[in-house]
Amino acid sequence: MHVFALFLFFSFGVMGLTMFGERYLHQAKERWVAMACAWGVALAWLAGLNMWAAWSVGNLRYGWVGVTLTGLAIGGAATFLHAVTEFFSGLHRKFHDQAEVMEQRELRRAA
Repeated sequence: MHVFALFLFFSFGVMGLTMFGERYLHQAKERWVAMACAWGVALAWLAGLNMWAAWSVGNLRYGWVGVTLTGLAIGGAATFLHAVTEFFSGLHRKFHDQAEVMEQRELRRAA
């Protein structure tokens, strides 16, 4: 279970690192995904994290394959978490901004 928690925290970290460069990567989502995967692979190599070895899932022929696949999975999870947080922030913006606009219209009609 600690491997999943570590994977999730690394995914949040990669999401945060990639969001710093979102100004430059906003035009094309493909660049955002590629950057998230690159950060994920770099972080997995830096930490030496092999999710599959920690979970005892299959024996990979080479250890570097497990670390690289873990990094790609971290990048993919960061992309998914970014989409989820963008969805909820959009909902929050929609509900609160529209309510304020509607209140302003009602106040102008009443006056």
